[in-house]
Amino acid sequence: MGRKVGELRGEVIEHLWVRRRIRQWISIGFVLGLLLGAAAAAGVAALYWPEQDKPLKMTMREGEIPVKAPAVLSGPATLTAQGLSCGIEWITGTHAEHFAQGRLCRVKVSIANNSLATVRIANLEQRLVLPDGTQLAMDLESMEIKRQLREFTLGASDTLVEDLWFDLPKDVTPTAILLRANPETPQGRAELPQKDWSRK
Repeated sequence: MGRKVGELRGEVIEHLWVRRRIRQWISIGFVLGLLLGAAAAAGVAALYWPEQDKPLKMTMREGEIPVKAPAVLSGPATLTAQGLSCGIEWITGTHAEHFAQGRLCRVKVSIANNSLATVRIANLEQRLVLPDGTQLAMDLESMEIKRQLREFTLGASDTLVEDLWFDLPKDVTPTAILLRANPETPQGRAELPQKDWSRK
C-alpha cells in the first residue's frame, strides 16, 4: 500500500512538473510572439513613414522652376523653398483679380513640423531678398486672393505646401528668400535660381 501511495505521489509530482513546464513554454511563446509582432510593425512603419530629414519634393507647375537650395531649419520646423515663378503681371481668384504694382513673384514652400507638438507658422516673417539687399515683405492682397494663410498652426509631424506671394519692382530678379517658422525661431536663407523673367 505504501508503495502505491508513493507511486501515486510521484505521478502527481511529475504531472505538476509537466504542467509547469508547459505553462513556461506558453509564456515564452507569448512573449516571443509579442516581440516578433512589434518588430514586424516597426518594419512596416519604417517602409511607409516619411523620413523627416528628406524634404517633400514637388512637381513643377507651368512657368515654375525648381529651387535647389538646402532646407532651412527653424526651431522644430523645416522650411524648404521648392519652386519659383516671377514676372507675373496679374492674378485672379474666386472673387477678385489683382494687377501687380511691379511684377508678382511666387515662391512655393514646404513646411514640415519635426516635433510631436504643434508649431505656429507666421508667414508675415518671410522676406524676399532683392539684388541690392532690400528685404521685401509679402504682398498681402495676392495672398488673400490666392487663399494663402498669414498665420496658422501646423500639427505634429505634419507637412504643408503653400505659395508665398511678393510684389517686386519690374525687371528685378530676387536673389534669395529668408524663411522662419515664427519670430521666436531662427531665420535661414535659401538662395533662389537666377533667370530673366521678362522672357518667360
